[in-house]
Amino acid sequence: MNTIESDVAGTFQQDDKFENLWTSAPILIPLVDIELPISYVDLTPEKDNLFIKEAEDALTCFFELNSIYKLKVAPHIFENFVEYCSYIDEKDIPEQMNRIQPLSVWNFVHPTHVFVNRRPNNDKDIYVILACECDWDKEHGLQLVFRQGKKLTRVSDQDGHLTEADAYDIPDSEDQLLADF
Repeated sequence: MNTIESDVAGTFQQDDKFENLWTSAPILIPLVDIELPISYVDLTPEKDNLFIKEAEDALTCFFELNSIYKLKVAPHIFENFVEYCSYIDEKDIPEQMNRIQPLSVWNFVHPTHVFVNRRPNNDKDIYVILACECDWDKEHGLQLVFRQGKKLTRVSDQDGHLTEADAYDIPDSEDQLLADF
C-alpha cells in the first residue's frame, strides 16, 4: 500500500478503491476538540507536486483555529440552520432545536471527517473541509470550508463544492465569505 508522510498529520494511506484519495489515522482537531481522520482528495502526487506542501501549510493554519474561532463561526452555522428551516414545514424542525441561539448551534453539529482539496478552477487554492452531520439536515449534513485552512469561506450542506461561487456559477467577488478572505 502506498503512503505519504506528513509532518503535520502523520501517515496518509492511499485508498484501495480510489487511487487519488489518501487518509490519515484520526488526529486531534483543536477547533472541535475531537479526533478525526483527514483525507487528501483528488491527489495524484506526481501530477501536483505542490499539493502536499500546500496541504500541510493549510492544516497547520487549520490546527491553530480554536474554541474562540469556533464561537466566531457559530452565527454562520446558525444562518445555515435558519435557511434550511425556511424550506421545511415547521413540524419537521427537531423539537430540541426550537428557539436555539446562534452560539448553541454547535450542540447540534457532529464533525465526522476533515478533507483537504485543491479548488480546480479560479484561485486553485487549497481548502480544508470539516464535514459534519447535523441534527437539522440528516440527509445532506453540513460542511464548513476554510480557505488555506485560515478562515471560514463557506457553510453549506455537503454538496461537493468548495465555494458558493462554484456551487452557483457566480464570480468569486459575489461570494461574500470568499470575497472577505
